[in-house]
Amino acid sequence: MIEDACAGKIDLILTKSISRFGRNIVDILTTLRRLSDLNPPVAVNFESEGINTSDGKNKLIISILSALAELESQQKSIAIKEGIRYRMQEGLYKYSVKNTIGYYRDYSGRVKIEPAEAEIVRYIFDSFTEGASPREIAESLTEQEIRSPKGMDYWRQATIKSILRNEKYCGDVRYQKTYSKDYLTHKTAKNRNILPQWYWENDHPAIIKREQWNRAQELLDAGNWRKSSKPLEAMKKKFTVAKVKSGVLRGYFLLDMMWSKEERDQFIQIINSINELDDGQEERNE
Repeated sequence: MIEDACAGKIDLILTKSISRFGRNIVDILTTLRRLSDLNPPVAVNFESEGINTSDGKNKLIISILSALAELESQQKSIAIKEGIRYRMQEGLYKYSVKNTIGYYRDYSGRVKIEPAEAEIVRYIFDSFTEGASPREIAESLTEQEIRSPKGMDYWRQATIKSILRNEKYCGDVRYQKTYSKDYLTHKTAKNRNILPQWYWENDHPAIIKREQWNRAQELLDAGNWRKSSKPLEAMKKKFTVAKVKSGVLRGYFLLDMMWSKEERDQFIQIINSINELDDGQEERNE
């Protein structure tokens, strides 16, 4: 909109209120000054306040109302953060698993294992605990043309380390590992003892057994990785089924019309085993 105004396509901007024009007093006043310096100037009309910037007498009022809009935005941000932290403390916060390979949320919001991606996670942990370095695992997955959690064609060593450090794979969850430093920019930073954290065990189904996850943490802490004398073996081909991880169809299985009868039978067995695990998990929760 500002670019169109500078290009002469707009001569008046109608806004519901100052708080909708911007939440930062500096941005509001800077933008209004930029619009007023145009030739011809572009006026902004604030409907709720009944103010038009074409009248120079309104500058002080606009400055005061802009400051109040920023204060309101800050108070809302604080209230939202407090609500989120309360849900974290109670173990009720729904964390995102969008870029967490191996997990998805079903239509009811429950965290479930995505079978096809879970095999990649197991391959990473098995390879690492058997002596392979994160770099070798990343190179092996790239060579096998397996996409990364963010859909990239290549894997990075840092991505492998992040997966190995992720407590979600043993069924736990640590809340508030990062925090927002500024409510205006929403830039996040790692929470290094700045704010409280909450750790919940057995929050969701585990992909990796706790003993193996603990062993991986010991190896990561030691940091002594040597290049293997033999190349890392590729993932063993195993019949798996994929699920939709996002959108209105999340939680549904993806079917392949080219499956053989044996593969269709395996699919039914996998569905039945997953349903049995879900039923057992719900009984334990009750």
